[in-house]
Amino acid sequence: MLVIAMRNRKRKRSSFFTAAECSNWMIRSEGFRDSARMRPQDFTRNRKLPFTDLVFFMLNLVRSSTQTSLNRYFETAGREDVHMSQQSFSEARLKIRWEAFRDLFRMIVDLIYNGYYETWHGYRVSAIDGTKLQLPDDKDLSEQFGTMGRDNSAATAQGSALYDVLNKALIDVRIVPLEVGERELAMRHIDRLCQLDSFDKELLLFDRGYASFEMVKTMKERGISFVMRVKSGFNNMIDMLKEGDHVATLQKRGYGDITVRVLKFALPTGEIESLITDIANKSFDTDDFKALYFMRWPVETKYDEIKNKLEVENFSGRTPDAIRQDFYVTMYLSNMASIAYWEAQKDVETTREGKANKYSYHVNVSEEIGTLKDRFIEVLLEPSKRARIKKTRRILYLVAMSVAPSRPDRSHPRNPSPRKAKFRHNRKSNC
Repeated sequence: MLVIAMRNRKRKRSSFFTAAECSNWMIRSEGFRDSARMRPQDFTRNRKLPFTDLVFFMLNLVRSSTQTSLNRYFETAGREDVHMSQQSFSEARLKIRWEAFRDLFRMIVDLIYNGYYETWHGYRVSAIDGTKLQLPDDKDLSEQFGTMGRDNSAATAQGSALYDVLNKALIDVRIVPLEVGERELAMRHIDRLCQLDSFDKELLLFDRGYASFEMVKTMKERGISFVMRVKSGFNNMIDMLKEGDHVATLQKRGYGDITVRVLKFALPTGEIESLITDIANKSFDTDDFKALYFMRWPVETKYDEIKNKLEVENFSGRTPDAIRQDFYVTMYLSNMASIAYWEAQKDVETTREGKANKYSYHVNVSEEIGTLKDRFIEVLLEPSKRARIKKTRRILYLVAMSVAPSRPDRSHPRNPSPRKAKFRHNRKSNC
């Protein structure tokens, strides 16, 4: 794996250009191609869409009809005289392991944490949360991932993410069958977190669906701090405690005694909220933990970005491998967008420094994703480093020009009646 010489994380954040160069290097390398191929004989002949171009094409987010996307790609690549059919593309993508795109995603994660990143009192703060992903209506997908909905007929996968809420970075992501529970996925995220070179002072935030003795014990054994919301009935001792800051020893056969700090407080609705944590430092009071737990909210907005802006459920294929390929491509691009966000945000803050604005301003994520569309691939395709730098600067300039005000104390109630499937596999847009 590529090692980036940016070890002093308190001085410099990884740049978007560096991330693009590392991606380019990795995709074009012989080692990546060899590990990504399904068979040694794949991609050994000259083709309309060789291995490297095939990967670049898939990184360009195939959201419109495949044929339209292919035509646009060849035009972007300066190969207008080439025509490739949708069927040929479908056959070609079957020769690439989906794990190749997972490895590309993980390379960007490593890069993000080789540079500077935000912490809370020295902790990297992450949240774990899951989501259901609607899949194309296909028998193979239903059998492999599972079904739900009316008559239990809608092919659906279970997605899960370990998300750094301060740095807007996805640390680990998974797409699995519905039968895999969220707690098991959380354990897999924790395993991956412990494998990272950047594993240090970690703090995880959990909603009440994850609370369990096994989870608490695992966190304590691995030296990971946590703040976990627990529901009524999780533990009788916690239920009997009054509002305030307490220390409780929880007991369960087979797990021994587990000592946790319990914070109970009333919500504006009058409901009593219960949080448990292993952080014993009394300089952090109940209000600090209330604010800390609220920091979990960005994982919800990240799913909004992934589903509605990057359109992760708008899959370009109908096979299980195609689903996994598209999933990891989307997560890779989400992290690339986060790197671009922070680099452009520095320019936004510098430009507005000293201005008497009512609100602070941040990069508009929707506009940023639109800016990256096509332009990012142009950077990867550009043979001249000087031209790549120029195109990268143009991207960051356009991103920094699209801003939105940060309005504090806004709330977004959940929609109790979400819309049905937004993306029909057999009704792709041509625009």
